[in-house]
Amino acid sequence: MSLPQTSRSGLPRSEDMLQELRFRICNTATDMPIMLHEGKLAQEFGVSRTPVRQVLQRLSFERLLETRSGVGTVVTALDPLQRDLHFSMLSDMLRLCRRCCRTDHSMPARMQIAAVVELSANPGSDRLASYFAIRTQLLELTSGLVEDPIVAEALSALHWRVIRWHMQAARADLDTAFRALSGVVTRLAATSSPADLLECLAAEAAPRA
Repeated sequence: MSLPQTSRSGLPRSEDMLQELRFRICNTATDMPIMLHEGKLAQEFGVSRTPVRQVLQRLSFERLLETRSGVGTVVTALDPLQRDLHFSMLSDMLRLCRRCCRTDHSMPARMQIAAVVELSANPGSDRLASYFAIRTQLLELTSGLVEDPIVAEALSALHWRVIRWHMQAARADLDTAFRALSGVVTRLAATSSPADLLECLAAEAAPRA
């Protein structure tokens, strides 16, 4: 099965195409076998296969896709039995990252925090897309706070896996998901340091007893 065509913009740059495919992957049921075809994507987005291939390579690096011998490029499956483990691993990683994060918020980080707060308060008409955008910005923010590039990449891969679980919950009950996320954003905006921000997100990810 192919990913649904839900593009919300015109002909995209590579970054736009990357974000669009992330949204489709995260917004699709985890138990659906999904294949991605370079040729079909190139035709849909109006680009050559080269930028499509580069985007697919990035998605594979983020562990959203995998290449199977004799099959092709498919969306990485998620096992519902591993859901709590995925959240727990992200929580542990966020706390570990406090040991190698920046000591103070940079100006770009402060701008990202302000953007997240604004989007949370004013999500617009497409609230599911806004929910995804906020989750994505939190991922970019946390990865940018970590000074060790290897640890930052590991954090990003874990974070994308959890975002997929968040999107499944949002599709089932968007109002509840948005209220919970807005509470997290409010607490995040009150943090005074990168370490405190990471702890705030770690507390959200920690499985409830």
